[in-house]
Formats: sequence, structure tokens, C-alpha cells
Amino acid sequence: MLRLSTRKRLPFSKWAALWLVLASVTGAGCRSDLPSHPAIGRRVGRLPLVALTDPSLPQVGTAEPTFTGKVTLLNFWGTWCMPCRRELPGLARLAKRLESEPDFQLLAISCGSGGPDDLAEIAASTSDFLTHQRLALNAWADPDGVVRMLFSESLGLEAYPTTYLIGPDARVQAVWVGYRSRDEADIARSILAALNGLTALKQSTAQEEVDGSGTFPSRLSR
Repeated sequence: MLRLSTRKRLPFSKWAALWLVLASVTGAGCRSDLPSHPAIGRRVGRLPLVALTDPSLPQVGTAEPTFTGKVTLLNFWGTWCMPCRRELPGLARLAKRLESEPDFQLLAISCGSGGPDDLAEIAASTSDFLTHQRLALNAWADPDGVVRMLFSESLGLEAYPTTYLIGPDARVQAVWVGYRSRDEADIARSILAALNGLTALKQSTAQEEVDGSGTFPSRLSR
């Protein structure tokens, strides 16, 4: 785990696949030994992130990922950060197993080591790392440090890597600071619980619509 200095704070089959991850990681366990993170329960708003998947970089425009209605795993990492380099492949594995799940998204924010980032440099180093590691995921950048400043001031971002699980109500459900091999199982378990909760919510809402109208909603009657 690499802490941010003040200067750097600038600013099922799919269910079965997740359980296979849980079973395959030894020493898995909940982080009950850690105090509750101050970000838990706080809402995440619009984030001016830049997508690094566009070959037209550095002229790519800003992107604003949608959090409402989705389960989001948001990870702050950097190619220069060794704990990040060890953690990201595990997160990519989880995302791969859930690639057919429209209600889940992984946002991996590639960060520089301090101060405003050079977008072209971040794009190149991120692409090189992902290619070398054979990782397929959507990478993002925070070139002006605005998102990191927001998370540092309001959501307890203090170190790399830090991973936030954001629920479909756009509120933070869990946070993992630093890297431990057993965290992959804990993260998978938390994602599973969040997705199950979202599915139950959708089913409940659909049933309420049925009870209220006496007919099935169009999206369920197909």
C-alpha cells in the first residue's frame, strides 16, 4: 500500500463463476479487523473521467460513467505502484467472469505518481501494462486530479491501491485499502451480494407494477 502525500492528493453461471473465485483463493476472509471506512454510505456523483480505450488519445473527450442502477467496482491504481500491479489482475478476472452481466462495471482509474497527469503518458504506460499482462478491461484517467481530490477530501482516498464498491443507489458499500491476496475473495463476495440485492429489488419493483396494473410490464411480457 502506497499512501498519498498531501502533494499527491491534488488537487447463475455468472454466480457460479464468482463462487469459483471464492473457492480458489486461499486465506479468504472478511475485513472485520478494520474499522468502518468513512466513505461507507456516501453518494458518488458525476466524475469527469477520461476513457483510455480511444486510440485518438490525447484528444479523447471526458466521460461520465453512470453509477445509478449498476454495481460498480471503482479502483484507483497506477502502473508505478507495485501493490496495484499485483492487485489489478485479480480485479480483471472478476470483471471477465461478469462480462455478460449488464448491471456490473469495473472502473480502473490509472493514476500518475503525483500532481496533474500527462494524459498521453498515462495512456501509453497503461496500455503497455495491460498488454503485457494480457488484461482486458476499461481503463480510465483523471488527468487534472479532480476526481482524486474529490475522493481524497470527501471519500477517504489516502493510498494506492484503493477500491470502492458502489451500489445501484450510487452509494459506497465497501472499501478496500491497499492490497492483500485474500481481498479478491472478499471483493467477489461483496459484488455477489450487491448484485443479488439489485436483482431482488428489480423483482420487487416488477411485482409491484404487476400488482398495481393487473398486467405484466412490457419488458417482462416479451
